[in-house]
Amino acid sequence: MKIALGIFKYFPCGGLQADMYNIALEFARRGEDVTVYAGEWNAPEYPEGVKVELLELSGMSNHARALDFARKFHIASAGTDVRFAFNRFGGCDFYFAADDCVKAALKRRAGAFLLRYFGRYRTFLKLEEAIFSPDSRTIIFYISPKQLEEFQAEYGTPADRFVYLGPGVGRDYFLPDAELRQKRRQALGVEDGEIMALFVAANWKLKGGDRVMETFASLPEELKKQHRLHFVGGDAGGEAQKLAQKLDISRYCVFHGPRRDSFAFFQAADVLIHPARKEAAGSVIAEAVACGVPVISSGICGYSSIIRETGAGIVLDEPFAGNDLICAWQKWLEQREDFAGIARSAAENYPLRGRASDAVDVVLNI
Repeated sequence: MKIALGIFKYFPCGGLQADMYNIALEFARRGEDVTVYAGEWNAPEYPEGVKVELLELSGMSNHARALDFARKFHIASAGTDVRFAFNRFGGCDFYFAADDCVKAALKRRAGAFLLRYFGRYRTFLKLEEAIFSPDSRTIIFYISPKQLEEFQAEYGTPADRFVYLGPGVGRDYFLPDAELRQKRRQALGVEDGEIMALFVAANWKLKGGDRVMETFASLPEELKKQHRLHFVGGDAGGEAQKLAQKLDISRYCVFHGPRRDSFAFFQAADVLIHPARKEAAGSVIAEAVACGVPVISSGICGYSSIIRETGAGIVLDEPFAGNDLICAWQKWLEQREDFAGIARSAAENYPLRGRASDAVDVVLNI
C-alpha cells in the first residue's frame, strides 16, 4: 500500500517527531510504500526505506503556514491508500494525538472568551474540530486517558474512533549493565561519586528547564557541589545558558544541544527531572524508566502515571510550586538507592514498548 504521513515540522528530540519516525520505519520494514510529507525537516538523516518530500509553504504566521501545510499535504498525497496526520488537520484516515485538546485548554486560560477570536486560536480550533467532529471518520490514536476524556467532552467524538497506544520506547533505550553504564558516564565526563541529573526536551521552557535551574540554585551549596546538570535538546537563543549565568550555576551545567543518541544520556544518568508545564504524555519519562532511571515529574504529564504505578520516582502535585520540587529533589537524594532499585525493577517488568508496531497493526488491519 501507499502510505502518506504528514508532519508540519521534523526535528530531533521531539516526542511526536520520534513517534512519526518510528512509525514510518515500521511501515517500511513491513514492505509498505511510505512517504513522509513535511513543511520542515531539520535533521541530516531520513528513516531508512522511507521517502521524504518537503512542501513549500506560504504564510507569515505559524498558524497560516499550518493551514497551508494541511492543504498542500492533501494535494501532494492524492492517490495514496492511507493518509496519516501527525498534526491537527482533517480529512485523513488516521491522526496521532500527541497534544492535549486545544478547546479544553483554552477554557482554562485567563481571557479565554477573547482568545478564541485571535487568528492563531481560531485556526487551531478549526483544524481540531475537523478531526474530532462526530461527522469526521478519522481514527484517532491517543496516548493518555486525559486526552480521551477531554476530546469526547468537548466534541462528542464516538468512542469507537479512538485507539489507545501505550508507551513506544525504542530499542536503544534499555537497562544497562554496570560496564555499559560506566562507559556511558566516562564518555560524558561524569566523575566518580558525581550525581548526574538529566533534563531532555526539544522545547526547553515549556518542559520546565527553567524550573530545574531555579530549583537547583536554591539547593544548599554542599548538595550543588555533588551534581552536574546535563541538558539535552533545544535552547532557542541560548536562553538556558543565559539563565544559568544569571543564577550563577553555569559551572554545574553541561549543555549538549539536540542529540539523536539521548539513550546514552539516560543510561548514564542518576535521575531525570521533568517539571513540564504542558505534556500530554512525556516520552522521556518512559525512556528514563526503560533505562532504570528514577524520575521527578510534574503531575500534569500523562506518563506521570508510570511513576505513580511503579514508584520509580516522585510526582509533583498540581499546581506546580517551586518548594515542592526542592522537597522532592531532597527526598530523592535521601532515598537515592531505594529509588534506583525500584526504577531498575520497573525497567524489567513494566510494559513500555510496542507503540509503533501497535499503530501499524491497526492501520494495516483496518
